[in-house]
Amino acid sequence: MEGKILIVDDDIDTLQLVGTMLERQGFKIAAANNGEKALELAQQEVPDLILLDIMMPGMDGYEVTRRLRSIEKTAYIPIVMFTAKAQVDDKVEGFEAGADDYLTKPTHPAELIARVRTILSRPKTGSLVLDEAVEGLQKGQVIGVLSTKGGLGASTLALNIGVSIHQQVKEYVTVAEVRPGQGGIGIFLGYSQSDGLNKLLRKNASEISLQDVEDELITHGSGIQLMLSSYNPSDASLMSAVEEFKVIIKHLSYINPYLIIDMGVGLPEANKEILNSCDDLIVIIEPTIYNIIQTKALLQNLTERQYESKSVHLVMLNRIRMEITLPTTEVEQELGHKLAGVVTPAPELAYQATIRQQPLVIHQPDSLPAQQINKLAKAIANPVKKPA
Repeated sequence: MEGKILIVDDDIDTLQLVGTMLERQGFKIAAANNGEKALELAQQEVPDLILLDIMMPGMDGYEVTRRLRSIEKTAYIPIVMFTAKAQVDDKVEGFEAGADDYLTKPTHPAELIARVRTILSRPKTGSLVLDEAVEGLQKGQVIGVLSTKGGLGASTLALNIGVSIHQQVKEYVTVAEVRPGQGGIGIFLGYSQSDGLNKLLRKNASEISLQDVEDELITHGSGIQLMLSSYNPSDASLMSAVEEFKVIIKHLSYINPYLIIDMGVGLPEANKEILNSCDDLIVIIEPTIYNIIQTKALLQNLTERQYESKSVHLVMLNRIRMEITLPTTEVEQELGHKLAGVVTPAPELAYQATIRQQPLVIHQPDSLPAQQINKLAKAIANPVKKPA
């Protein structure tokens, strides 16, 4: 058997004719006569290729393609649009929707078979490559760290949480900052080269292998591994590389038992994709009325995206004078959400840790902020499941 093909066309005669022709060439065939059925079968069967008509009642082929590309399980299945719509604009819209090839009816059977075999002979990409690369590996716990505005300490907390988990559970931990053009962890720790993530983002998603991702990791003296972003502002344009982010994060989640992601600020498109991979999300808040308003908006966004509230951990980082901040009880009341942790201000300790280029939990492990971070890390980190 040469592969499984899903044929989607509202014309029954076309389904039968094309299906029979491909079966004779050794292909296994699934068929759908409308867009809704196509989406259902694509997720059930996960075919090697989809042959898709455009003009169908209800959901047309363009919309089917867009939806298939938005679903993790079907995002990388090759799609060939097979249609009577032959205008250049029609073809452009098809490719913009996510089609891999475009054939106009009527097409000679030999050309159709040649196109199908050519596409199927291409190297597998995206999630298909990932599935093979991680076969036999166990996915780690993915913890995102997010804030509503810059300067709240997302990078600092992500780094210290990662070190703390490593110290407590004695397992490997990756800390990744997914902030091209805004990287800070590499500078803080004294690395002259801190652009591993950027190198990966400049590749096509289909070219990023598990080995590529591992090669860009840096092992820190604390025992954790780091995926660093550059601090060159012009690299911020790489935030638009959403498909590449998706592949990188998935690979990272299989390398070590724990992955801590410094997501930076808000929910740009890349962070929305990353959020889909997070088992837990730490949201950093500042105890001021202005930041409470911002945090409420972020929590509403998470609810709209159906991100489970039980996986959201609100952590209050108090970096300003106590007399101008809200008390913990008032913060919880305003947000309608219990705080998972509080880290009290310690500007002198933070300064000393910065000068020595050390995470706070290493520089002053007995300090109150270090103890608070350790407590938070212990509460969030799930026990590692050992293979039977």
